[in-house]
Amino acid sequence: MSNPIDNGRRKFLKTGAMAVASIPLATLLTQRTAKAQSVPEGAADWPHAENGHAHNYVNDHTTTDHSRYQEGQQCSSCQFWVDNVDGDWGYCMHPSFSDVLVNANGWCSVYAPAA
Repeated sequence: MSNPIDNGRRKFLKTGAMAVASIPLATLLTQRTAKAQSVPEGAADWPHAENGHAHNYVNDHTTTDHSRYQEGQQCSSCQFWVDNVDGDWGYCMHPSFSDVLVNANGWCSVYAPAA
């Protein structure tokens, strides 16, 4: 005969393990929601980033000779990219670019592929 306390404990441990396992998933969903944020108000009036702004940034990814650059990497395919604001210029969520617009065809050394 099974002990009812043991069954309750097993259920508690299974539920707890599932809750702990769901934390990374919840974090990913939260990050996706953050990425879905809109461009800040007034961003269209921000200055355009110049080559060398931060993290070896260049306005044209094909002109970089940085050792971390890999073919095809550009701002518009980065996880920090939000959306175009002014033609090819758009909003980057990275703190180093919080007050300028970056070129969709640009690149910097903190490039991280969008998931």
